[in-house]
Amino acid sequence: MFRFSGIALLATLLAACGDSDSSPCDPVARTGCSGGQVCESVRDGKPACFAPVVVQGTVADIASGALLNGARVVALDANRAPLSTVAVTAGTGTSAGAYDLEVRATRDATGKPVQAFMTLRADGQGYQTFPGGVRTALPTDLASATLDDATQTWRITGLTTPLTTLKLVPLASGGTALVHGSVARPPSGEGALVVAEPAPGGAGAQTGLTGIADEDGNYAIFNLASGTQYVVSAYTKGANYAPVTTVALAAGDNAVAALVLGGGSTASFDGGLIFNNGATSPVSVTLAVESTYVQSLDRGESPPGLTVTSGASGYSFMGVPDGKYRVLAAFDVDGDVRNISGTGNTTSPLVTIEGGAVVGGASSAPSFKIIPAVNLLTIGGASVSATPAVVTVATPVFTWQKGSADSSAATYRVEVFDSLGNEVWSHDIAAASSNSIQYPGQQALVAGMYYQLRILAFKEEPVPPEFTQLSQTEDLLGVFTYQP
Repeated sequence: MFRFSGIALLATLLAACGDSDSSPCDPVARTGCSGGQVCESVRDGKPACFAPVVVQGTVADIASGALLNGARVVALDANRAPLSTVAVTAGTGTSAGAYDLEVRATRDATGKPVQAFMTLRADGQGYQTFPGGVRTALPTDLASATLDDATQTWRITGLTTPLTTLKLVPLASGGTALVHGSVARPPSGEGALVVAEPAPGGAGAQTGLTGIADEDGNYAIFNLASGTQYVVSAYTKGANYAPVTTVALAAGDNAVAALVLGGGSTASFDGGLIFNNGATSPVSVTLAVESTYVQSLDRGESPPGLTVTSGASGYSFMGVPDGKYRVLAAFDVDGDVRNISGTGNTTSPLVTIEGGAVVGGASSAPSFKIIPAVNLLTIGGASVSATPAVVTVATPVFTWQKGSADSSAATYRVEVFDSLGNEVWSHDIAAASSNSIQYPGQQALVAGMYYQLRILAFKEEPVPPEFTQLSQTEDLLGVFTYQP
């Protein structure tokens, strides 16, 4: 059981004075408190002044272990809305790569943070954004914070824990330009996903790179191509922003005009889910900005507030800003997956919103199918879980077994992708009740890289286009990293 010291208890009780009618504090504006305290919402009570919650950790190169200064870290809530301003890692020697984030947290009457989950995002020049590619950020419970009597702060210290010690994957190639700027605060107060896409007709890969606007509206996007014009747009639930077109970027830092609210209506639409072969609801459904979608990984980046939980027959979105989106089943561990077989209702729906309405006049998106997943058991001898498996050998063994959805499978296709979405291996084997295969190592695993293992079940010998896909493994359970 958590126990307050006498000093800490006195401090938190004194802090509760901030909820009096004569001296109210404002948890949105973060005003009305003094002495280093912050105004926070109180569960079953009025806002009050309390010691801040601070998340501490480091950012490092996953391959070399070198601590990285200059990386940007921000805390996000379950809706991907920022819970903090951005911290930029700094330090020297053993304290290099360090960050401290002051994070918003609802409290109980004594000031202790109540249960709420946050994740961390990190961006750096020359590195893939975390989370990104196949990597998913695991949640940290703010209720795990403990009160530091000396500093009078609630602290989540992660210098030696994986949840707040962030390791970035180096990019083999990438641009040398970055843009930074500000985003007007949306009515929801939830911040925004900022996307930079090459201007129409311009050079460069036609994919979007992203940043998150923090609580103060500040953002930065790394690894853009110098000499290229970009259209910079902001996305969040309930608001439209006017996009900004940059000049041809110079290498290094480039300032961008502020992104202002553009007005106009946002859209609402429904979509259907078809549950086959014993799949059950509910599942999480998310909207990914189309330019960030990686088809090989079936993933993209979602703006704050645009992930919902489905009902028995479908899902509903409200407040969707203008743009193009992929509708995806979010990456939970629930035993079910989206059917990607390529037959009817198995393509991720593409929805375009213009002028606050779905293009084409439809009020709903196409339905897609949900099916039970192939039962993946181990990666390199380690039982799979939501935490990525750590593989220490260059030729790990993968094991799985038949289940309800793939009981009639004749063939399995085993695929491995790296964190950047590149396929590094694919192999077909005859199906059995219990199955295993060893990664052959012709394309060597890269130390520090994260990989996605995906196993597809087919009803017959998979010779396209004459095959029937039955199911596949859950993506989140198939993530592993090679650490020799």
